[in-house]
Amino acid sequence: MEKATDDQRPKAFINKIKISNGNALMNLKTILSIIVGCALMIFMAAFNSTQAFASKLADLKAAKTIEEQVQKPLVQEPLLCLDCHRMPNINTNEGVIASQAFCYDCHKKEDIIKRNGVTAASLQITMDTFNDNQPDHRFIACINCHTDIARSPHKTQTGVTCTKCHTQHSEGPANDPHLRVSCQACHFQSKFVKLDPKDFKVKLAHNDYDGVPIILSKHILSDVEDEETCRKCHFKNNPVGAPAAVLPSKSILCMMCHNSPLAVGHPVFGLAGLIFMVGIFFMIAFWFKGSVKGEEKSLHRKISLSSESIWNTIFSKQVFSLIKIFILDIVFQRRILKESVSRWSMHSLIFTAILLRFGLSLFTAIGFYFNPEGNMLTALIDKNHWFTAFANDILGLFILLGIIWAIVKRFVIKPDHVVSEYQDNITLILIGTLVLLGFFLEGARILVTGIPFDMAVYSFVGYLVSKVFSIFSIDWGQVYPFMWYAHGVVAAVFIAWLPFGKMRHMFNTPLTYFIEAVDGVKNEKRV
Repeated sequence: MEKATDDQRPKAFINKIKISNGNALMNLKTILSIIVGCALMIFMAAFNSTQAFASKLADLKAAKTIEEQVQKPLVQEPLLCLDCHRMPNINTNEGVIASQAFCYDCHKKEDIIKRNGVTAASLQITMDTFNDNQPDHRFIACINCHTDIARSPHKTQTGVTCTKCHTQHSEGPANDPHLRVSCQACHFQSKFVKLDPKDFKVKLAHNDYDGVPIILSKHILSDVEDEETCRKCHFKNNPVGAPAAVLPSKSILCMMCHNSPLAVGHPVFGLAGLIFMVGIFFMIAFWFKGSVKGEEKSLHRKISLSSESIWNTIFSKQVFSLIKIFILDIVFQRRILKESVSRWSMHSLIFTAILLRFGLSLFTAIGFYFNPEGNMLTALIDKNHWFTAFANDILGLFILLGIIWAIVKRFVIKPDHVVSEYQDNITLILIGTLVLLGFFLEGARILVTGIPFDMAVYSFVGYLVSKVFSIFSIDWGQVYPFMWYAHGVVAAVFIAWLPFGKMRHMFNTPLTYFIEAVDGVKNEKRV
């Protein structure tokens, strides 16, 4: 290797000096950082632990206020057991068993009782007994249902909360939503129920009707499919204001005005539905007696041409014209309005009110099926909710006013252009009787169940009827079932009559409007 020249030696020496100075400078920065860090830690420690230092700060007053609040004695409140005791993870089987063992530790003993004066009821429950009586809840922790029982004093305030896991049922399972009835009142095997004056709900009684405590700790479920279970409330002179008989379910035919299950219901409704379908069949058969697209003879060809025309219309721009006709000429009855404002007003009171009630019932049935936990849908199935109660009464009142208007026009005023036929009279009698019986039923229900004023007042017509009924010394709990069946029979007759009487125009008129639009027929005078 070549030796460094004389010019290169000073440069190398200078570079070594620079490197040495740089290392020294870095070491000095590191030492200073350590010193500053230690000083900062000592400063923070002194700030957190020394009250004298805090007194020099601007927030001295706040610090003293906090200290005074800490030194004040705490208000004595009920203690939750699980505030001190570790709660296992009750979302696992092991945690559920551990939580249950905590409860069974006391409740498995024979001498654990609840006294009511001189009488006592056992609170004993063992794991084997519970699992036999509640097989579907064997892996559910006690505090999942008895949510606020783990407290001192060891007494619940809210009771068992079934709806934490289970959804509220609608009309179908128990022929009614029974929103004013607690789950245990029906589903627990006990013959004794009570009406709680605090919230006006029917609840499971802890004492029998003689005041003797009842043993409920065995958690035995009743057979809710057995009608005998319903008779714990539905009997003569019952203490909870229930009708004196177990009433059947509504029918799907009742959906025209009421929230109803997708069920046939009583055989009377089944017969009415059958007659209705036969009437619709004969109506359609009558339609096909005429010419369809030039075809006069072949029924098969007529049906084929009709089906082809329907599908071609649905998948064409004409469908928007049909929607326009449906909204303007059917829902808002524009053609009747052009002919006579008086006739339109009378007709709208009846037709529009029925259409709105049907739309509300249909929306509730579909919505509750897909979202039974929704607050809005729960309100719509609750006949005591302010919106549902008011909507039912105001629309029912509109129908009744329309019927009265039609009767006065036909039998009192008697204009020349109005021809009264027996079919018109039958329709008016059926609808008028149906609405009147509905209001009578509502009034009797309010009176029998003892619904408070602030809840019943929204059913303003039914509430007035209940006040009139209260004048008479009649056991309305026993009368109510007869009124219910009368209302149901009239409704069944009305449904069966629809395809045969004047009311069949509710099918014929919209079809005529649609055919005119599709075929390009212009007939402004047709109503």
